Amino acid sequence: MKFSFKSLVILAAFAPLALTSCSEKTQENAENTAESAATDAANATEKAGDAVESATDSAAADMAPETGDTAVVR
Repeated sequence: MKFSFKSLVILAAFAPLALTSCSEKTQENAENTAESAATDAANATEKAGDAVESATDSAAADMAPETGDTAVVR
């Protein structure tokens, strides 16, 4: 396969444009992925906090004294 000097010059002129376009799109996709991951992490953290709070409330309710409960543990 032979390339003429003219076709190589044209290719060399447009190659940086094509590469820049691809890298911008890649950067945009990376930014979107990072934002999505941050949102997912925030949601998971909030759910974990809610679960801990619920477990704490449940344990506190289980430990509440009942009527007639006079046992003393030492």
